[in-house]
Amino acid sequence: MFKNNYAYSNFGVDDIVKAVDFYRNKLGLKVEEDGFGFKLTLSGTDAYVMPMGQNYQPAAFHILNFDVGNIEQAVAALKEKGIALETFAGMEQDELGIMRGKAAGAGPDMAIFKDPAGNMLAVVEL
Repeated sequence: MFKNNYAYSNFGVDDIVKAVDFYRNKLGLKVEEDGFGFKLTLSGTDAYVMPMGQNYQPAAFHILNFDVGNIEQAVAALKEKGIALETFAGMEQDELGIMRGKAAGAGPDMAIFKDPAGNMLAVVEL
């Protein structure tokens, strides 16, 4: 039924101006504003970001994953932009803040960071 339909993801933020700046200028993504929210044009799909007001509560999991060829370089680039990585109790992360799933046979290597609204995002090396 939905096989040939265009599909996209959406998520909210508490401050659309801060979000536009972060996604456009910190992450370098294509941002198309429409007077309400904005569309992120990503490789293979899109995501729509909409304002949810000051009471917005971000999800308790990462909502966007960016597949990268070299996670160490991606983490270094995030840190150069002043973007901190998140750490989680009970999850092993190395000195760079990367969860090394590939070496453990438990999924990809991953590092998680947040946007200004507190939404968790991840760089992932498959």
